[in-house]
Amino acid sequence: MGAGPERLVAAGLISRLEALGYAVTLSVVEPERDVPAEIGTAFELMRALAQRVRAVVEGGRFPLVLSGNCNMAPGTLAGLAPASRAVFWFDAHADCNTPETTTSGFLDGTALATAMGWCWRQLTGTIPGFKPVSDDRVLLLGTRDVDPLERELLARSAVRVLSPDALRNGGLTRELASVCQHADVAYVHCDLDALDPSEGQANPFPVSGGLTVAEIESAVREIGRSVPLKAAAVTAYAPEYDTDERVARAALRIIETLLAVARGT
Repeated sequence: MGAGPERLVAAGLISRLEALGYAVTLSVVEPERDVPAEIGTAFELMRALAQRVRAVVEGGRFPLVLSGNCNMAPGTLAGLAPASRAVFWFDAHADCNTPETTTSGFLDGTALATAMGWCWRQLTGTIPGFKPVSDDRVLLLGTRDVDPLERELLARSAVRVLSPDALRNGGLTRELASVCQHADVAYVHCDLDALDPSEGQANPFPVSGGLTVAEIESAVREIGRSVPLKAAAVTAYAPEYDTDERVARAALRIIETLLAVARGT
């Protein structure tokens, strides 16, 4: 999945956005250490990303983060603080495990839990500007693969979860007022495995029963009508699984929609 951002750029992302009138600056955040350690390196990148996002926002521009993993979200959200943030998390998986609940040990599966302050608190304390996102301002969309202990954590929280069917049946409209009630800005996170595999396989973790590109675009537009969109991420794209490049094309469409919503068009 680490190859995904470069592949999307190679697929013509920047030229497409420039053709739509955007001024695009490409900035790459890389770890400084030669031998990466999953946890230490991830938080090193979050720290650097938080500073980069804050600089972009203060410069009046829009930060679009392309990331191999979802676990860069705490860094992006730190860059938006101290604004009150609503998080809209498109993902087949909840990413709300903690080190105590995970059975896979996959750090990426703790991404949203980390952003909400449920775990890794010593390390999130090293991210400039980090402030946990209140769980009552978090909405999972298209989620359909949740681990048992993770499900228990969610049940005890104020996080709202919309399955693909619930989203299609007006669930987003019903939840938006509550999620956005105390939020100043929105962050939209799109793990590309939120897409149904019939739209293309984004990475090694496909889950049936997902969303279409059009459904994600429609939801993003509805979100943008409720709260200003100030940052977004597109993540978890593993090009080797996308043999017909349908997911790459889907990602470009979703990015164009995100930026149009942020621009108010």
